[in-house]
Amino acid sequence: MSAIPFVWKVDLSDPAHPKTTKVYPDPPLTIANGAYYHNGSVYWVQEGHRCNSLNDIVVSEEGVVFFTDGWYGWDNFNDTMKPELANGIYRWDMRTGNIKVVEGAADGAYVNPNGLAFNHDQTKLFSTNRGFASADADGGRTIYMHRVTKSGLSDREIFAYVDSGFPDGIKTDKDGRVYGVVTGSVDVFDEEGTLIGRIKVAQDDVAVNMAWVGHWLYIFGRQKIYRVQLNTTER
Repeated sequence: MSAIPFVWKVDLSDPAHPKTTKVYPDPPLTIANGAYYHNGSVYWVQEGHRCNSLNDIVVSEEGVVFFTDGWYGWDNFNDTMKPELANGIYRWDMRTGNIKVVEGAADGAYVNPNGLAFNHDQTKLFSTNRGFASADADGGRTIYMHRVTKSGLSDREIFAYVDSGFPDGIKTDKDGRVYGVVTGSVDVFDEEGTLIGRIKVAQDDVAVNMAWVGHWLYIFGRQKIYRVQLNTTER
């Protein structure tokens, strides 16, 4: 599998006039996916290594990384190597180098984990579960909530079940709301997991992820980038 020569960088320092440029990573990335900015560095997840299909990543203030690994390459294309590991969420402590699975899908209920997001004080981690949505339109539309512990995650529980598409990228705000990308929109949930709003994208587009810039929530679709100004922020 060949590497892509560049990734797109969007400069949002001037929200009214965003600038888009190409950046050429060295070494190059192989199918770049989720990314997270932390202390001046960008941490990428990418497909093409021993893991199956790395998808999303977050980094805590203490330098602990959580990332998801699913079967997306195999599920969507069937032209990659067969999965060798169970789906799951990994924890990597950059201070010690320790890496381990902290949420696995070996029991069959937690299939194809996707997006990740901390709550405002990083005591909870939200994850999205796509399941085998490509073949099973009714399955795997779940957003989970996990308690963050010193050594990993605990007390996984269902936070919300979306009513269309499947949840992809996920974000939170300082007031406890959770934003889940669900195909044609961003669904907004309160702290109890109740749907309280929906931000739609163009009818012919599919939303896949989001990013906060102050009060602006940027929504990344397969065809376009959208933004909406909200009365809240991420932190």
